[in-house]
Amino acid sequence: MAIPAMSQQVRDSQGRRVAGANPNKDKQSEEEARAKAKTGIRVWTVDERSGLPDSAVIDTVHHAFQNSAYTSDGPKGFYANLGNLGSPRQAKVFTLRPEMDYFIFAQPYDFFLKPLDGWHFTNTYQPITNITYHESGDSDNGEDHLTAKFAVNVNKDAGLGFNIDYIYGRGYHENQSTAHFNFSLYGSVVKDRYKAHWIAYANYLKTRENGGITNDDYVTDPQKFPTSYTTREIPTMLDRVWNKMHYDGAQLTHRYSLGFKRVIKTADSTKTDTIKADTVVAKVRPAGAISASEVERDTTLNSQLAVAAKTDSTVFVPVTSFIHTLKLGINTKKFLANQSLGNYYTNIYMPNDSVEEDTKNLLISNYLAVELSEGLNKYLSAGIRLFGVYDYNNYSLVGLEARDKFNEHRVTIGAQIFREQSSLLNYQLTAQTSSDGESWGEYELRAQGRLTVPLLGDSVSLALRASSINRKPTFFYRHFQSKYLWWDNKLDKQLTNRIGATLQSRKLDLSLSADVYNITNYTYFATQYAAGETPTINTRVAQSDKGINLLVLSLDKNFRWGIFNWDNSLIYQTTNDKYVLPLPAFTAYSNLYIKFRIAHVLNTEFGIDMRYFTKYYAPTYSVCLGQYATQPGDDLVKVGNHPVLGAYLNFHLKHTRFYVMASHFNYSKEGGTTFNAPHYPINPFTLRLGLSWNFFN
Repeated sequence: MAIPAMSQQVRDSQGRRVAGANPNKDKQSEEEARAKAKTGIRVWTVDERSGLPDSAVIDTVHHAFQNSAYTSDGPKGFYANLGNLGSPRQAKVFTLRPEMDYFIFAQPYDFFLKPLDGWHFTNTYQPITNITYHESGDSDNGEDHLTAKFAVNVNKDAGLGFNIDYIYGRGYHENQSTAHFNFSLYGSVVKDRYKAHWIAYANYLKTRENGGITNDDYVTDPQKFPTSYTTREIPTMLDRVWNKMHYDGAQLTHRYSLGFKRVIKTADSTKTDTIKADTVVAKVRPAGAISASEVERDTTLNSQLAVAAKTDSTVFVPVTSFIHTLKLGINTKKFLANQSLGNYYTNIYMPNDSVEEDTKNLLISNYLAVELSEGLNKYLSAGIRLFGVYDYNNYSLVGLEARDKFNEHRVTIGAQIFREQSSLLNYQLTAQTSSDGESWGEYELRAQGRLTVPLLGDSVSLALRASSINRKPTFFYRHFQSKYLWWDNKLDKQLTNRIGATLQSRKLDLSLSADVYNITNYTYFATQYAAGETPTINTRVAQSDKGINLLVLSLDKNFRWGIFNWDNSLIYQTTNDKYVLPLPAFTAYSNLYIKFRIAHVLNTEFGIDMRYFTKYYAPTYSVCLGQYATQPGDDLVKVGNHPVLGAYLNFHLKHTRFYVMASHFNYSKEGGTTFNAPHYPINPFTLRLGLSWNFFN
């Protein structure tokens, strides 16, 4: 897969990168800046296209810490899931859905499987360790989530670290447990001429599949039954079925620059070479530390700026850079059923009652680019990047007699024009075309930019984005083989056109976004029921025979009155086909809380938050495939219109964060529409606890 067009500068409100400024700095409080100066730790992500760092927020913010316990739901509840911690999910907000990937089975676990461009690299003056633990329930139905992070520097330029992530959800309903484990080792070298970032990771995910409850009335109208059922006693469709996944690999992104050194003289020197102070800091400090635009918000940098202004400095100015990214992915999805599913699935393509089948993918990807830096002279204010990508994929699937293997070779060439260092207007224009050896019909055109202007004491920014992506659906939409699902499809290319904008005001604490999509040959998974004494199901791949038009409007607005705070995220969506592309018309997250200190040292938040979405024909879940699919047209079920309320106490004391939360305290045993996906109930009332501790040596 060609690497998506991204800038090392910013992401918009939908999580997509936009060139220009860094909105993360607006989220950093003075308290965070002081902690950063004291510990000497810096955190950044890296852009795969440029190999350059992008400063990020250190994960020590205590605000909304309790929401980090929601892996599958997302911190604001914008994802549909199967109820249990760590269960596969799909975004209810279309702009949050990822583009098609080669190994599609990993996408419902994007909360756990993190790509390199979202990974936090570190540079620290002293070793640092973080332990974070979330737990709820008891030994029968409880949920546990443990993460451990360690970072250390070899020298001032090179850092190392590792992360451990473990999720174990027993489940509040029968046969829905999850167990996920990740170990990742990473490192970086950041110098003037050479920058390298690498990561090696191993993931094992295990999800027990129950197929949903047998009758929704157990939840919606429990009075129908003569006996009162606990959530664990509600019967489920399946009881001895699992999906397991190994998602392993490594990635290296590095960059070497040719250029020259420039001596920056003081203003009163006889050999004055005038240059703005923020440019001095941007070039003197190691890349990947903190961007020059953050100087005014960091007292440590201000002191360094003062020193730099009084002494001569030598800075490296890159002219031409060479970038290389190597990816290796070794991925396996295994489906196991220790029971016959003949009364559950319509088709049976292989003998034997039990199933133990695996689907494998090997990915080797190389990205090469040459870049001419921006701002070298007045005639070349923008930078230019020419790139090529070669992706090799090997797929191995179960067959009728022996395993069937497929090879795909994809070549992508493209160019990018960018401006990323201006304080006023930044942009990025990308064009690329791809071929898998059959034709050169695939292309991607992307444009994004950000205009930032001071206005009446405020900082107002306007981010614009547009794209046109014409691409063949990835391999598993065209080929899939298993005991119960089998297809070999000839699919047309999917053309997705998008245009959008985001207006942000720092003073008003406001963000307003609008996105319009037009999709031709929209490709999706669909579910079919087959009539009979026991209805059975089938999942297939479908393409819409008409254009899909979609509008997404979002508003983020926060209010502050002394210690009183009210944060809101509101999203409206409309589509011309609510069956092929079902989306809730209105999705909301609201958090009302008071924020204060106890004894001048214990930062405290006490509040109530709400997650809500209107009723819609939500996608159902295909067990064998491990993906979400549209519901069958003759048996549609709506879910939604049930607010999920949580009350919490959130604390921060020096290097420790902890919380207590009553999740879904408005749950009623008398019944209600408490579903996030058809036939998969939302967890009942739960008491959650969490603790995060930083250790500095």
